[in-house]
Amino acid sequence: MNDSFLSIRDVLHQAQSIAIMAHQNPDGDAIGASCALGLALKEAGKDVTVFLESYGDVFSMIPTGNLVCHQGPEGMTVDVAVALDCGDKERIGLAGTLFSQTENTINIDHHISNQGYGKFSYVDGNASSASELVYDLLSGWLPLNPEIATALYTGLVFDTGGFRHSSTGVHTMEIAARLMAFDVPFTKIYNDIFFSRSLAEAKALGKALAEMEVLLDGKALLSALSLEDLSRLGAGPADTSEISGYLKGVRPSQVAALCYEKEPGVWKVSMRSEDSVDVSALCVSFGGGGHKKAAGCTIRGTKEEVLATIREALQGR
Repeated sequence: MNDSFLSIRDVLHQAQSIAIMAHQNPDGDAIGASCALGLALKEAGKDVTVFLESYGDVFSMIPTGNLVCHQGPEGMTVDVAVALDCGDKERIGLAGTLFSQTENTINIDHHISNQGYGKFSYVDGNASSASELVYDLLSGWLPLNPEIATALYTGLVFDTGGFRHSSTGVHTMEIAARLMAFDVPFTKIYNDIFFSRSLAEAKALGKALAEMEVLLDGKALLSALSLEDLSRLGAGPADTSEISGYLKGVRPSQVAALCYEKEPGVWKVSMRSEDSVDVSALCVSFGGGGHKKAAGCTIRGTKEEVLATIREALQGR
C-alpha cells in the first residue's frame, strides 16, 4: 500500500535536514529526479544534500544547485532520507548506510520490482519515470522554476527514450508540455542524451558489438566488457549505459544483455527486451529487478562464469 503524497509532503515539510539519494551508476532519470526534488526543497528553506555516484558529462545540463555530493556521508545524520528511482534498498549508491540509519525514510520509485521499503513509500510501476512522480509530488505544493523544470524534463526524456517507450502516457506528455513552458532547452537535452557520444563510449560500443554472441537464431544477444577491456579502451563502467539498448535494436533480437565489470569480480548485467520477454523476472531471479522491458542485476564471478550464467538464463527464458 502506498502512502499518500500528502503524508510524504508533511514528513518533508516538518524536516529541516534532508538527504536525497538514488541508485548506483545513476542515469538521467535518477539524476534529474534527485536534483529537481533537492532544488525545490532548498527553495523551501531546507538543508539538502543530494548523494549521487559520479556520472558522465552527458548529464551536465541538469542543474544541481551545488547540492550534489559524490562522496559518502560518513558520520552524517539527517531528519529524513529520500531514495528515488531505486527498486531495491541494497542498490542505493553512496548513502545506503545513511538511509538505513535514518528513522524517517521515503522511497519514491517506478520499478515494478520495488517491494515498498522505507517508512514511507510511493511506488507506481505504471509511471514513466521517477521524474514523473517527483513532478506529481511537487505539483500544487512547491513551485517550479526553470532549473527544476530542466531537471525533471531531462529525467522524463531519458527514461522514456525520447517519449518512445510504452511507459509514455498522456500524463507524461502533459507534464512535458507544462515543463516546456519554463523554456527548458529541450532540443539540447534530447540531442545531448541520444545523439552525443564520447570517444570512450563509441569504443566501448564497438568492443561490445565485436564480441556479441548471437543466441536463439538472433532472438537473444549477449556481450560482456571486463574492467581490463574498458581500461584498454580508455573507458569505464559509466561509458556502457546505452549499449544494451543498442543491442536490443539489432534485428531480430527480442532480448539483449550486456555484462560489464564494475569492480574486480563484480558484474552488472543490463537487460533490454521487447514485450515478449520479461527481463524484470529474469533479473529478480539473480537478486535484481527493474521493469518488464528494462532491468538489471549484479553477479559475481569471472567473465566466463558470468557469460555462462546469463547465456543459460537467456536460452531458458
